[in-house]
Amino acid sequence: MIDRTTRLALACATLLATHAATARAEEAEPDAGGDGAAADAPPEPPADGTAASEPAPPAPEAAASRWPRAVIARPLTLPKSLLQLGLDLAANHDFSNDTIRPSVGYGISDKLEAGVGYAYAIHPFEFKGNLDPYVGYAIVRGAVGGKLEIIARGTTGYNALSKTVNPLQLGVQVQYNVSSKLAIISNSLGATGGGGQLVIGVDAPEGVPKPIKLVLPVAVGYQATPELYLQLDTVLASIKIKDSANAFIGADSTPLSLSGVYNAIPALDVLAGLSCDPNAASFGDSLAFSIGARYYVGAL
Repeated sequence: MIDRTTRLALACATLLATHAATARAEEAEPDAGGDGAAADAPPEPPADGTAASEPAPPAPEAAASRWPRAVIARPLTLPKSLLQLGLDLAANHDFSNDTIRPSVGYGISDKLEAGVGYAYAIHPFEFKGNLDPYVGYAIVRGAVGGKLEIIARGTTGYNALSKTVNPLQLGVQVQYNVSSKLAIISNSLGATGGGGQLVIGVDAPEGVPKPIKLVLPVAVGYQATPELYLQLDTVLASIKIKDSANAFIGADSTPLSLSGVYNAIPALDVLAGLSCDPNAASFGDSLAFSIGARYYVGAL
């Protein structure tokens, strides 16, 4: 009787255990006909209680400068609404003839600029001097893979001392960047802010001829560092058209001008220059020096 009772108790216990295990398994399985909410539930927060963060979006790229610190990378006309304030001092070999030239330039649009300078003597002092307005317009920009730029330029002016109109100069300023450091240039601005290959005399005292000539300038520019730019200018030839004389480099004259521009801060350029003519009768007398600065007002 004891053996039968024991067997009956064991059978009942086994049945109860099997039923409990089956119920636990059914509770653990997701509902096959459900909406998958359990699978789509958000992940549990980290054990330390901090919320899981999503990857930060990439930082926006900085806008390109309209007026880079590297001179070789700048456009040849002032960008729209950028104001340039300039001051230049020039002297001959023995500092017996010194001049000062304040100037201002302005970007009327991204392609059109205009400016004016006034040069007068400070040693010996004479305030009557040269007023020289100029204008430049970009007719080609960014050609040849962004390496070529061509600016149409013109300048004239008035000499208050001689009371005559300065020659009209017309031409194109061309710059081709061979690389990010080397450029070939024609008709560079130099210190005066204008100039051209075609020079036309329009006014002169009575009895003085009004020459017309074609000038062929060329220059090589080198960006030595991101802030320092060097340039060597010369004139290949001056060709007579009327009331002037032909002159060729090496034979008649070899005007050389070495200039440097240092961008001290983004809005300030410091300039220095040295010019001479090895073909001159007296090389020492042909030496001239200049220093200057350009300050830019507006968005760079």
